[in-house]
Amino acid sequence: MDWSLWRPREETLTSIKELLQDALIPDSEIQKDVQNKLKNLEIVEDFTYYLLYIVGQTHFSEEIRSLSGILLKNNIAAVYNKLPQDSIIKIRQLCLMLLRDPCRDVRTSISNVIYTLAKHNLNTWPELIPFLVKSFETPDEYGDVALTTLFSVCEEMMNLEKSEEEICTITKEVFPKFVDFLADEKCDKKQNIIKLINQFLQDHYKVMKQSIDLAKYLRNVMQLADTDDLDMQKYICHAFVMYIEYREECLLPHLHDVIMYLMIKTQHEDLEVALGACEFWLAVTKLSNCKEILTPYIDKLIPILLKNMKYSTFELIALKDTLRVDEQSDDPSKETFPFHMHDKRITREDDCYENEDGDFLGNCDDVDDFYVGWTLRKCSAASLDAIAVKFGEDILPLIVPFLNELLYHQDFLIKESAILALGAISEGCMNGLKPHLPYLIEYLIHTMNDEHSMVRVITCWTLSRYVSWIINSQPSHSIYFIPVMTILLKHFMDDNKRVQRAAISAFCVFQEEAQMQLIPYIDLILEGFQLGFQKFNYRSLYLLYDAINVLALSVGNELSKPAYIEKLMPPIMQKLNEYNNYSDDQFIAVLECLANIIPSLDAGFLPYSEVVYLQCMEIIMDTFMADANFQENLNGFDPPDKEPMHVALDVLYSMAVGLKSYFYKYVTNSNLVCLLYTTMQDCSFLIRQSSIALYGELVLICYPYLSTNVGDYIKLIIKNLDECYEGVCKNAAWVIGKLTTVMGAEIRPYVPEILTAFINILRNPTVSRAMHQTVSVSLCTLCCVCPDITITESDIVLKNCCMSLRSLKDSDEKDLAFRGLCQVVVRHPDFCQNNFMYFCDAVASWNAVKPDLKDIIKNILISFKEQCGEMNWIQFYGQFPELLKLQLYNLYGV
Repeated sequence: MDWSLWRPREETLTSIKELLQDALIPDSEIQKDVQNKLKNLEIVEDFTYYLLYIVGQTHFSEEIRSLSGILLKNNIAAVYNKLPQDSIIKIRQLCLMLLRDPCRDVRTSISNVIYTLAKHNLNTWPELIPFLVKSFETPDEYGDVALTTLFSVCEEMMNLEKSEEEICTITKEVFPKFVDFLADEKCDKKQNIIKLINQFLQDHYKVMKQSIDLAKYLRNVMQLADTDDLDMQKYICHAFVMYIEYREECLLPHLHDVIMYLMIKTQHEDLEVALGACEFWLAVTKLSNCKEILTPYIDKLIPILLKNMKYSTFELIALKDTLRVDEQSDDPSKETFPFHMHDKRITREDDCYENEDGDFLGNCDDVDDFYVGWTLRKCSAASLDAIAVKFGEDILPLIVPFLNELLYHQDFLIKESAILALGAISEGCMNGLKPHLPYLIEYLIHTMNDEHSMVRVITCWTLSRYVSWIINSQPSHSIYFIPVMTILLKHFMDDNKRVQRAAISAFCVFQEEAQMQLIPYIDLILEGFQLGFQKFNYRSLYLLYDAINVLALSVGNELSKPAYIEKLMPPIMQKLNEYNNYSDDQFIAVLECLANIIPSLDAGFLPYSEVVYLQCMEIIMDTFMADANFQENLNGFDPPDKEPMHVALDVLYSMAVGLKSYFYKYVTNSNLVCLLYTTMQDCSFLIRQSSIALYGELVLICYPYLSTNVGDYIKLIIKNLDECYEGVCKNAAWVIGKLTTVMGAEIRPYVPEILTAFINILRNPTVSRAMHQTVSVSLCTLCCVCPDITITESDIVLKNCCMSLRSLKDSDEKDLAFRGLCQVVVRHPDFCQNNFMYFCDAVASWNAVKPDLKDIIKNILISFKEQCGEMNWIQFYGQFPELLKLQLYNLYGV
């Protein structure tokens, strides 16, 4: 409908007016009736025009007009795409006129309409921003709503993630005016302006650097620093933090004043203001000249940070239910959380302080603190940790006197904060603390029995920070190793769940450091795990699985002794049988634990293998059926949760690795291989990643069984050589290498496609080093089996192969890859001319090369030397580092 031809019908106008009048009556029945009538009116083609007409008529009451404006905003949001363009233009014009309406409520409602009109279409309304800027610069009563509208438009522009070009167009026009406005004494929107500029600085710094005078903004902000308004103080602190994060040089002349201001604000009684200021110290530690900046203030800053590391009243209230003896209580359902072992991001109780970006700053936070969030305590601890790393033992004279007093304080909360501080400085001050550590470790072992659970929790974490010294400082395990190990195992059985979880997490760190030194104590550790299975539920149980995984990784197949398996496996299998729901997080956690430990158990897992295998196959089949039902009837079924199938495939992969030839019977007596043909094409990259890895293990175990239709699978594997999915691509490249070794020349029909994919990956500088290494090994193995391969762009490809192979440890895999590399280097003389040094560096990486391969490499080196001529060789060889020269001479006599 054309706006220019539209005229209101008196009867319809009257009914809408009466409806709006009824909407103002505070009666629930009347309101229900109004809502029903409004729904009917919404389908009326010109309802939008009526609402806009009513808003613009000053003879209607202000209440009806402003309510009409509110409805207009919602209506336009719903019908915008159906409105003719000329009508949209007319609506826009009228809205801008109504921003100067005498009624404040009408102006406010129209501001929201303008925001809605501009939300997705700002680029088609070029006159809006200039109009709003001109309006808010005008010193009258209408400027306020123009500024509010401008705020809304700018905030929404950021929420909609517009391009930097679009954002820059607005910021260059608007934000310089905002900066100037901060210096206007009459401006009552300074808080909003600083908040908005800070948001844009944080998300679009480069654009803002082009748009505003950052030095001028800083000066104006500093002029406002002497304010009692808490929100304003937070925004000012945030601005200072960003200036130091972005290393703005204009901050330097004011740095002393800013630091002194933030030292005061870090001690503010309002925790949010103090936290905002404390962020500055953490930001400074990321600068290379951090020590130079903070040295003049460090003696005052350290006591402030130590004081702030005490739990606040707010945190104590949030954690109050976790401080009592709670061993008999069930974890509330809100405490359960997904646990995904295979993504290697295990949530531990030792995660103590993490900044807002999730940066790992030293891990000590109990998971219960997740509900508290990022706090002044955590920020102060993280800042102290980072400062200690920068200053090293130079800050010990400042900290030690405080710790000597606070570690024995009568207030257990202050004592707890001192133990946290001791853990925080461990990385940076370890060398300086070594003379004191015998006494401090004894103190911590004693404090593990403190009556207050919060003290026991933080002591677990602090012990974990010193495990490297605890494990490696003394030749005898009896001095610190055994006492710390046993005290942590003892507190698996603590009456408080937070302490249980903190002890398990600390023990995981202990195991990771101790590695094979755990072997004499495996029996003792497994007894602790057994007691844990009897006592734990939910979160402590998740962490117990973590501890089992770490033990298996640390001691390897030492865990495969029958006595150990008899202690470990029955409780795990019992847990597996307790859950009927495949999507249950507990069930998935048990499967993930099995996936991690089976390779260490070797054939010792055989007594449990059939049950687990059948369980995994059932999960895969049930997921297939659920997916088929969903595809046939998208509205009648929910899409299946594929997480259980992913974990089941991981378990089958681990069984293939651990059981080796014993796994053959399961492959031949089931349809596993057929299922893999489907899962290798799944839309989930995680499913494909695990499926391809499993198929690769089957290639090693039972290739003759796979050989009849291996071509069909190779085609799928080649399709998965897509570097966009790194895990999938790396597994696919690895399988190609394994297939090459067992197929020999039979792989030749697939070589052109494989080569194309491999070369594309090796040419791509953005893929990871691990990806390049896997592809390089498989490519060189392919070249060994098919020596007549010609490689395009040999310079970059072979250079990357040499750089990748040099970091491999001596192995049969490396031997085969080097044989292929030698073949292809000989066939590509251009590479020898340009990048032969990389080949020399790669062949020098061997510790003990096989005699025949040594002869091949030596002949290539001598041949290249002869082709160069004596003078060119001396010049070329002179570029080599001395260590490389020595290694080449020792290995090959060159």
